[in-house]
Amino acid sequence: MEIDGDEWAVEFGFKGCGIASRDDPSFRLDEVREYLVYVYPNAYSSWSDAKKEARKRAYFRISPRWPDIETIEGARSMSNPCDIEGYDIEMEGANWDFEQYPHVLQRALASLADKQGFRFNSPTTIHPKDFDPEATHPTSNIVDAELLVRVVDGKTGKVIAYDGIIHRISLLLSGDREGYAKTVRDDRECPGYYHTATIGSMRASELIGGHRLAKEIKHYHVQSPDAVEGTPLENPKICVSFQNSVHNETLYWDDLDQLERELDETLLNVLEWSDIPTRPDSQFYVADDYFEVEGSSRWRKLLRNRLPMIKEKQDAQVFGIASQMNETDAEIVDTLLTDGGTMSPKDLARAISVSIDTVYRALKRLGPLVEHTYGELQIASKYIAQEMVGYIDSIKDSIHEGLEGALDALFRAETYGERDDPWTRFLDRYGGSIRETEGADPDVLEFGFRPADFREARRLLLEGAARWAEVTGERIRRFGFEFAPVVKLVDGTMYAPKNFADALGKPG
Repeated sequence: MEIDGDEWAVEFGFKGCGIASRDDPSFRLDEVREYLVYVYPNAYSSWSDAKKEARKRAYFRISPRWPDIETIEGARSMSNPCDIEGYDIEMEGANWDFEQYPHVLQRALASLADKQGFRFNSPTTIHPKDFDPEATHPTSNIVDAELLVRVVDGKTGKVIAYDGIIHRISLLLSGDREGYAKTVRDDRECPGYYHTATIGSMRASELIGGHRLAKEIKHYHVQSPDAVEGTPLENPKICVSFQNSVHNETLYWDDLDQLERELDETLLNVLEWSDIPTRPDSQFYVADDYFEVEGSSRWRKLLRNRLPMIKEKQDAQVFGIASQMNETDAEIVDTLLTDGGTMSPKDLARAISVSIDTVYRALKRLGPLVEHTYGELQIASKYIAQEMVGYIDSIKDSIHEGLEGALDALFRAETYGERDDPWTRFLDRYGGSIRETEGADPDVLEFGFRPADFREARRLLLEGAARWAEVTGERIRRFGFEFAPVVKLVDGTMYAPKNFADALGKPG
């Protein structure tokens, strides 16, 4: 048959399916079968050969349905949720536009109708009109879909770097045990050979507002990169695919426009955030048999990279909550970090020997650090888990030392060397003053000196933390639990992170 000027082979087959014959006088078949339709380029001898070489192709499994359908003994039950009379069609393929598949099926059946007659309830000819794309049932759904581009090898460093887009998406938006959410980094064959980040439905809107579909962002090369050297296939693909296995709801065929929009917007934004042009550019993109370096006009949402903002927010959550933890809070976080399986509040209460009510009160205090969904607990993101690993021992030590030890350390910092030590000289130089607070709250640290901008303010805080650690002998990260700085800039803007840890970055 011919589609879009190209010749296609159409292969027809059938197999047993376990459906019992219909209890109807007009039904003449002793054995009900499913029918298989394969469409692939005419140059190939089989659909399997076309699949091995990643060629454009389509496959359809056609299974009959009627009200009160039953299966033969030993066969699995057959789904027909709407009790309709019609056909259940499973379709898969590659390199067609999504909306083309129903049309390809109807064209394929029309080409077969001239050569072989069949119908499921009588030995009559094929009726392609039964497979009109406009008659697609509303319950029809989508389980897999992908959009991609092929990018010049060597231009994708910001996608696959350890601190690149794919790794950051997984680190910041995947819970430490969240279902199938994962990251894969495989560089065994070549740099960027196979890198993926998967995010669930809940995280999709955090990456791009208004999105709700679970997705996988992927960068990969062909299976044997050396074998295709010198051809377009030596260049990697960047793609975004729908991930049905971690999606919270059914994605229906009527949602196809939303699917295309979300995949397209995610792919375009990943490219934008990786400094890869979102317009046709032969310096960055490579055409192949199915990907053309051509543009099209469409409305799509391009955003500023939200990942740095998400990281800053999670930093603030870690440092803000960590400084206020009590012993139960620390035990809960430590247990979730070290336990390898899923854990419910009841399991957690038993593990740390406290009541279930105590656990629930602690979870309320821990807020954004620990997620509680469907009776299971997990650290909210892999990044938060990574940061908490660096802090949890220090937090527990601080709790055990108690308030008295913390005040003693502060006293030593303020009186060391009879006001001739690095910390005191720093305070004198920048007009620093310490205002003590009641309870376990950090003391307020204020400055007479006014930095020009936020960057200079952060440098000021970092220098102060280093001078304090030099005098007290404490680890520099501990400074974030002792002081709450307030810095006024030249333009009057106030820079007041919740604690010094916000300005210190990763623990050192």
